[in-house]
Amino acid sequence: MKKYIVLAAMLLAGCDTLSALQSSEMSQLNACMLSEAQTRLTSGTLFASGIKAAATDLSQTCIKKLALQKAGLDDTALSSATSIINSLKAAQ
Repeated sequence: MKKYIVLAAMLLAGCDTLSALQSSEMSQLNACMLSEAQTRLTSGTLFASGIKAAATDLSQTCIKKLALQKAGLDDTALSSATSIINSLKAAQ
């Protein structure tokens, strides 16, 4: 009987941890989308394709950014992109 009580307590604690993690990730996503929207508003491109298309693009952009950061690939990708661009520039 004690095993089941301990198991239930562990499961509940896991749910709290998962909920906090999801809340944190949602906060990061919202912050990214707000920043991205502000950047696009400043550059004049936010409303170029309509609200639904802009919202879709904002959300997808930030989901990809956060996934790359979480995987530790954001700096690696930036370095690779810089190398590619420099190589193409030198080849011109």
